[in-house]
Amino acid sequence: MQLSEILIDSCRKILKEQNKDGSFKPGCNGPYGDPETPVRNTAHWLITLLKAYELTDDTIFMYAAIKAADYLLSPVACPMNASFFCRKNPQKDFSNGLIGQAWVIEALIEAADMLKKDVYYEKALSVFEKHYFNETLGLWRILNVDGSYAGFDLTFNHQLWFAMAGAMIVSHGQSNSVEAKVRRFLDKANVSHFCVSKSGRIVHAIRNPSLFMHLARFTMKLLKPGKFLKEKRVMRHKENGYHGFNLYALAVLKPLTVDHILWKSNKLRKAVGYINENYFIESLEKNEFAYPYNPSGFELAFVVENFFNFSEVPAYSTVRWINKQLAHCFDPDHSLMIRNTMDPLTLAARLYEATRLSNIEVGLK
Repeated sequence: MQLSEILIDSCRKILKEQNKDGSFKPGCNGPYGDPETPVRNTAHWLITLLKAYELTDDTIFMYAAIKAADYLLSPVACPMNASFFCRKNPQKDFSNGLIGQAWVIEALIEAADMLKKDVYYEKALSVFEKHYFNETLGLWRILNVDGSYAGFDLTFNHQLWFAMAGAMIVSHGQSNSVEAKVRRFLDKANVSHFCVSKSGRIVHAIRNPSLFMHLARFTMKLLKPGKFLKEKRVMRHKENGYHGFNLYALAVLKPLTVDHILWKSNKLRKAVGYINENYFIESLEKNEFAYPYNPSGFELAFVVENFFNFSEVPAYSTVRWINKQLAHCFDPDHSLMIRNTMDPLTLAARLYEATRLSNIEVGLK
């Protein structure tokens, strides 16, 4: 069976679940358990529907994609004309930081490219530009749904995916302002924000530069070494689950910013090389942040396709990584990626990450 057949079959299945307003059912943000709005999953399915239309030329997918894209433009999805309303947890921001916005912008740019409708590009650009960017730090602040600002999003993959979304905006329609911000982020990422462990694992958090936070971390390490080591183990587990997610965004970004010095950096080489380590491969097997949430198999297949050249031999080939993801989570009886996950609605929608992969024969009969 070819990967394209899985994408098409999943889209045919999910068409029955599309609401009249164009949206799809929300999940719970995987292991985080946050009640979400339909915005995120609608954005993900929009990209897969566009791919199904490209593969088949069947207008049923085009019309479903238009309905999904139009939902993302609606006042329900963006109620105060600021950021998109992505989650409902009152203890957290409703925009889901930068990552919630990046996912929607990514989908709208794909829709603008495929459907040739500038209205999707204009919305993506508008929301991106409303996010405050600090030139000195090279970081964006979180934009709340009501238009107010929260603090800087200090999760590296959030900043990275938002930069990726910005680069996609520039690739669709030139914006000097957006391009300057993306390149400044990459400048700072190359120097400080993009950190890897000695083994090559990408560090999850951007270190808070304040003296207070440095002292607090040093004090805990000194006075509570047991707690400090436990937190390190927990974070290492999480970072392994997100490693492919980070590299996937970098692989999308690279051809859009190909002349940047980051792509020749030693730490990027280490981060890519880390996916060949047996310890890393084994760490994904029982990791709730990997196959059951972030589709690590698709992500790492894309990394192999884009960061390994003919002289390098990856531990796992593209098809082997894809088959790992499918074996863990794809349900052939329902044609959806819904097995072995606490959030089947979100994982099914995250099939969209496979749309950027080459169409190859995979291990499903």
